[in-house]
Amino acid sequence: MANDVLGNKDWEMARNNLLIEFARIVSLDLNQRSGSKADITDPFIVPVLAGFISVADWIGSNQDFFPYAAECGEKIVSSAGKYWVSAQDQAEKALYKLGWLPCVNFAKETRFDFVFRGLTANALQEKVAEFASKQTSPYLMIAEAPMGIGKTEAALYAADLAVCRGFARGIYVAMPTQATSNAMFERILEKYLKKRGHQGRLNLQLVHGDALLAQMAEVREGEIPNFQPRDIEEEKGDLEAQSWFTAKKRPLLAPFGVGTIDQCLLSVLKTKHWFVRLLGLAGKVIIFDEVHAYDSYMSTIIERLLRWLAELDCTVILLSATLPEAKRKTLAKAFSGQDERAYNVYPRITLAKPCHYQNNAMPEPAICFKVPTEESQTIGIDFAKTELGSLSETLTVSLKNGGCAAVICNTVDRSIEVYKHLRDRLKGTECLLFHARTLQMWRREREEEILRKFGKGEKQADGTYANPQRPLRAVLVATQVIEQSLDLDFDLMISEIAPIDLLLQRLGRLHRHPRKRPDGLESPRLIMLCEAQQVGPPPESFGEGLEFVYDRYILLRTWLTLRNQSEIKVPSQIETLVEEVYALNKGSKDNNWMDALEKAKSKMESEHSESERVASKLIVSKPKDPHELIEDFNEQLREDEDPEVHRSIRAATREGDPSITIIFLPSDVPLTPIPEVRKLLDHSAKLSHRGVFQATLEKGEIPGEWRDNAHLRHARLLRLNGQNQGRVGNYLLTVDENLGIVIEKDGDNHG
Repeated sequence: MANDVLGNKDWEMARNNLLIEFARIVSLDLNQRSGSKADITDPFIVPVLAGFISVADWIGSNQDFFPYAAECGEKIVSSAGKYWVSAQDQAEKALYKLGWLPCVNFAKETRFDFVFRGLTANALQEKVAEFASKQTSPYLMIAEAPMGIGKTEAALYAADLAVCRGFARGIYVAMPTQATSNAMFERILEKYLKKRGHQGRLNLQLVHGDALLAQMAEVREGEIPNFQPRDIEEEKGDLEAQSWFTAKKRPLLAPFGVGTIDQCLLSVLKTKHWFVRLLGLAGKVIIFDEVHAYDSYMSTIIERLLRWLAELDCTVILLSATLPEAKRKTLAKAFSGQDERAYNVYPRITLAKPCHYQNNAMPEPAICFKVPTEESQTIGIDFAKTELGSLSETLTVSLKNGGCAAVICNTVDRSIEVYKHLRDRLKGTECLLFHARTLQMWRREREEEILRKFGKGEKQADGTYANPQRPLRAVLVATQVIEQSLDLDFDLMISEIAPIDLLLQRLGRLHRHPRKRPDGLESPRLIMLCEAQQVGPPPESFGEGLEFVYDRYILLRTWLTLRNQSEIKVPSQIETLVEEVYALNKGSKDNNWMDALEKAKSKMESEHSESERVASKLIVSKPKDPHELIEDFNEQLREDEDPEVHRSIRAATREGDPSITIIFLPSDVPLTPIPEVRKLLDHSAKLSHRGVFQATLEKGEIPGEWRDNAHLRHARLLRLNGQNQGRVGNYLLTVDENLGIVIEKDGDNHG
């Protein structure tokens, strides 16, 4: 390192110069805190300063930016003063190269229809704009409104006002999945950033585990593909630093980002460099989409995250169509420390101010406002069994005059089974399959294909939409990857039973936009697949696989609520249906149902308590005295991507079976010299199948060439034969472009 030749004091001067420059770039003034001078008793300072120092050290350790002043043993010809001047210039060049200079110069605030050209604000967007325009400091907003009504544009306008007014320094949009992140990335780039008029380097980054593959070339401005800090004294320090400057992690520091919620959650989990992630979020507007869709484990982490975002002067906007009342109140209290003051019926907006550790005076309680309701749409409901022959007959009849249908399954195995059956039996119908268990390159291509074929299209003079790429007759079989945030539009929807809020989300893809529909499909219709009886006692089971994915209690309450319904009115019935299922004090007059509900509820509450306990052990502490926070830094922190870390102590953002990245390569592809990382990851998939995970962990190959690469060091290699098959332990994995990755054990197909 440079202190080998300059001495510790001189090296600290150079590092501190970079730190000061970096602090200026991200617009965080450590001497100012909510209008008053900060001191070391402020917990805001500790993670932000720790993050600054870590990033400055990593940048300063890269010899491309800061070459040695002299080789070891040679006399230094430059004085410390001259080196200081040189280091200033080098620091500035480094930040240009990394994409953090020039700083963004935000445009002046303007009207909604100027931010989104050609879009006239609806009732929700007007109300959000009205409330956001009254804010001059960080706040929390929870916007609850129906699917497809434009909540994202409303949130982006509120975020735009915050950055233009100077109480926010950037925007991060947190999505539930990689697929929704990819779609939102292009949407924000094309519909907002390119047209808004902000000046400087508009460094928008895609932030999730596979962003390296999905990133658009035109916005990779600051990326250094092979960032190689050298000679860091910390054990494996060079690899730690390198990993932070990959497309997986560094982009969180960019002024604009779109990615998964996981990247935010990791900032409050006991992982290495969690405080650097907090630095990346500090002072930004953070938009969380689909906040209803998180279990007890994730909710525990989100609540702690909201507490820290309040401390770090973030403006937070939470969006949902189907948020239970109890969860909304909990989220608002996590940010503000106060109970809600008033309640209004759905759709609504909740506003709250942040609480701070040092502030003895608590903020005002959260306030809830009613939003004007738009006209409800009536969706018909039919019920059917899960038998595949009946399903294909139903689709044949329903699509006889054409149309696009979605069949949503709750597991990958089931989706493959359904797809294979329909593909072989539906004549003259295009069948597609979309799930996450496939090679990255195929998943990305399929994602683009379904958005192209089932997307909105262009608005016509009469107000309807037309999509020339839309098939005449098609069926998309998919898992939950399409139920949220993707702007898809189907003429008919068939879905396996799921919790009521997720069913309502799925309905958000049904008749989403006005368009000419095929004969017989003019009215929206949901066909729900379930083996339970519409009358009589509760089912013994909804299926072992299904009850592993969702709580049996919530499925029972959903079925009890819907089984006698012939239609749903959206949005007028959304809140009623959600509360009917999620209000835990609901019972039943039928003794059989009462017993089944009580038993399932007791099991669910026990599991939720355990999930909350596990999550509580993994999250960082609340904002508190900095001396205690520093002690937290000294705990044994875990590598969040290492599959070998035991699940009981691994700081994972989601509960459930852990996953492992497997790269599938034909046997004749050489590893030396190492192929391009992007090409290798294109042939990868994350698998969470328990048996495959364990077998791969124990017997999977990690080529020596991968161990020193931040993208590959936790991946495993599986060689494929001429039939695109590879074996791990007792499992045979077949890689198929249409089906994805098919898993078989001892000759039995498990899909």
